Parts: sequence; C-alpha cells; structure tokens
Amino acid sequence: MRMKMIAAAGFLGLLLTGCGAGSDDDSAPKPAFPELPQKIVKPVPEPTGAPHPSPLPGAAFHERVAHGLREKVIDMVNTDGATTARCPGSLKEKDGAQAVCVSTWEGLRIEWDILVYRLPDPPNDLKWGAEPRMAILTRDGAANAVYGYYVPDLVRCNNIPEAVLVPVEREMKEYTCQTVTDGRAGKPMPVRVGLGGPYFRCRGRTEVHACG
Repeated sequence: MRMKMIAAAGFLGLLLTGCGAGSDDDSAPKPAFPELPQKIVKPVPEPTGAPHPSPLPGAAFHERVAHGLREKVIDMVNTDGATTARCPGSLKEKDGAQAVCVSTWEGLRIEWDILVYRLPDPPNDLKWGAEPRMAILTRDGAANAVYGYYVPDLVRCNNIPEAVLVPVEREMKEYTCQTVTDGRAGKPMPVRVGLGGPYFRCRGRTEVHACG
C-alpha cells in the first residue's frame, strides 16, 4: 500500500512539473530575428500622383502612350521622383501596331514593348498594353510597401540602393526588408517588383505587423 502511495505522489509531481514548464514556455517572449542594417524611418516620400503635364486634347497617339508609361513608372517605383517617356512617332492607334518605348525615372532607363489590340467584345475598342523589359526597385518604394501593408513602428532593409534596375517579378533574396514593432524585428522578406510596385510575400505571417 505504501509503495502505491509513493508511486502516485511521484506521478502527481511529474504532472505539476509538466504544467509549470508549459506555462513558462507560453509566457516566454517570441524570438526576434537579427536586425537588418538599413533603417528607413517614416515619413517616406510617396508618389505625388499623375505626372504633368498631361497630353493636350487631340495629342498624337504616341504622346498619349508615353504619358501612360510615366504613370506606370510612378506605380512601379512607389515613391516620388522625376519621370520621362517617349515613343516613336510611327506608333499608330491601329490593331496589331507594335513599338518599343523608353521611360526614365531619376535617370534609370527602361524599355517597354507596346502592343495595340482590339477588345473582342462590342464596342471592340482599341487598347494598348505595355510590358517592361526591366523593373526599377527603389529603397523608399520598398519601405512604403512594408509600412502600408504591415503598419510597423519601423522598417529595416538589407542595403537596398536608392534605385536600381532589377528583373520583373523575380524574388530577390539579396534585397530584403523586415518589420520592427515594439522593439522586435520580424523575419526578413525578399522583395519583388511588378507593374504595381514592390511587394513582399510572407509565407509565415504570425501577427498583423510581422512576418515570422
């Protein structure tokens, strides 16, 4: 009988020890990731809106396309800066027309493949599409994307240049950013740049403001 009581007491002690360990684990702070070297504080320069001047009424088609490309560049860089664009005068508003146009942002040059096409459904309007051969990644644009989506206290990045040409829609592990909230750094996130600007895919988002 005495042996049974000792065994029961030992089992109860194990249960209590296990519960205590679990409580300690639950209350322990979640580990933070090492901070990236580049601190980008708010406010970060944001896009200023549509580029000026706008095309005059009756402007040639290639001039209207060039203005549209400037708008696309502003979306891509996601920050303020000077843009230019030009298209060949031979680009006409007709189905199947093609051309290569050139845009710049703060001196960085991008070529665009332009295609004019007709919508299949009535009223069968003519539209034009543009595909950039490269993208522009900007430090401030990347920070704007993180601040806008994750709303952290601070954004840190891995030495992203002020502006650099990069492949379109390619994940770049050499260029990463992270959130910092309540003094805790989140998981570094590789950046991609598309027509809509820089963006990040967080595969392990654990909190509203953090990745990892």
